[in-house]
Amino acid sequence: MSQKNDPDYIRPALYDFGTKTIKTESGIEYCIEFITEDKKQTRLLWFKQSDEYVRLNAEPEISEETFV
Repeated sequence: MSQKNDPDYIRPALYDFGTKTIKTESGIEYCIEFITEDKKQTRLLWFKQSDEYVRLNAEPEISEETFV
C-alpha cells in the first residue's frame, strides 16, 4: 500500500470547513483540516519532513531510561 493511501500517513478530511497546508523554512510541511466553522479547532491530516511522509500513528520509543 502506498503511503498516500495509508491512513497511518494521510487521514481523509471529515469536515467541510476547509484545509490549510503549512510549509516551514526547516523543510517541514503539514496539512490541517478545520473542524469548526470558526476555524479555532483543527485536525492534522498529514505531515512531511524532507519530502517524506511521517507516520501519524507512530508509537513512541520507550526505553528503560524513561522509567528511571
